[in-house]
Amino acid sequence: MFIFGLILGAAINALIMALVVMLAGKLVVKEAPGYGESFKACFYAAIANGLVSFAINMSMGEDGWLIALIAGLVAAYIVYTISIQMVIGYTLGQAAGIAAVATAILFGLVMGMAVLAGVIFAAAA
Repeated sequence: MFIFGLILGAAINALIMALVVMLAGKLVVKEAPGYGESFKACFYAAIANGLVSFAINMSMGEDGWLIALIAGLVAAYIVYTISIQMVIGYTLGQAAGIAAVATAILFGLVMGMAVLAGVIFAAAA
């Protein structure tokens, strides 16, 4: 069941992250990669990141959630950089820049949605 969830989660993640990587590619190297290449890079990275995050969470236990979260973010950045470099064919510096911008964009989107949800729930209460 874990493998099925990992693959399904990676596919959903890659659908969204491919668009973010395309935007980040346009911002960093002035040329957006194709959606298919972006999807493949994000899909492989999401699977690898899921496995790494699972291993980190299992090794840290319940008390080390903050360290596991930070280690997971660092691992995600490294995995996405390597995946973008290998699948799309950018240099290491370009891939690192694209991964950094994509991570910042995604972080902004997630924080924006969290604030919006908080406002909606606070207004409904």
